[in-house]
Amino acid sequence: MYEHFSIPGESCRIPFADLCRRNSEFRTYFIRKTYDASQCIHPQGTKITSFGIVETGILKAVDHTRKDAEMCHAYFEARDIFPEFLYFSGEKEYSYTLAAEKRSTVLWVPVQVMEEMLEKDRQLLYALLLYVSQRGLKNQLYLNCLNYQTIRERIAYWIVGMHDIAPAETIRMPGSQLMLANMLHVSRSSLNQELKLMEKEGYFRITGHEMQGWDKEKLEELV
Repeated sequence: MYEHFSIPGESCRIPFADLCRRNSEFRTYFIRKTYDASQCIHPQGTKITSFGIVETGILKAVDHTRKDAEMCHAYFEARDIFPEFLYFSGEKEYSYTLAAEKRSTVLWVPVQVMEEMLEKDRQLLYALLLYVSQRGLKNQLYLNCLNYQTIRERIAYWIVGMHDIAPAETIRMPGSQLMLANMLHVSRSSLNQELKLMEKEGYFRITGHEMQGWDKEKLEELV
């Protein structure tokens, strides 16, 4: 007989990172560290001993080609956690180099503590499942963008996809235009030019780090 798994509806609205930080029972085990821009936090091959929660700034997962060109695989912004995919898939070491893209603060939670927290708190476990699911959908979205040839098509597909993953009136832009350019595999200058043209043509409005008033029907015509 399986035990009924019940989760309060309100728990869906609280991000995993926020639930973790509110945990009073295990808070004394958390360690907060700040890193300067471009600082290497964990070289590839470092043993995974803690989960990280980004509080401020941006981190990136990178490796280098034979010609020492940096290849960025993922970014971690505020409220993101890592390296959940590696750890829960059985990896014990970082498969990439973790570095700070900007000055960043990270809250570190030892893996043994995180496991105990998840075992005791079903609301936290459910929030983690939601986070991992959304992160996976976003990663797949960026991969699917590469099926489109033009920058305009990739932008349109990204906007529609982000809205489908988390429906809202606004879409939060990445922390920098370079981040979005890397995710879409285009140059920053080309992306900037196309965003300005599309905004002028009424596809959307960009205010600060938010994209608003997009015309979904018009965007879907591009993809």
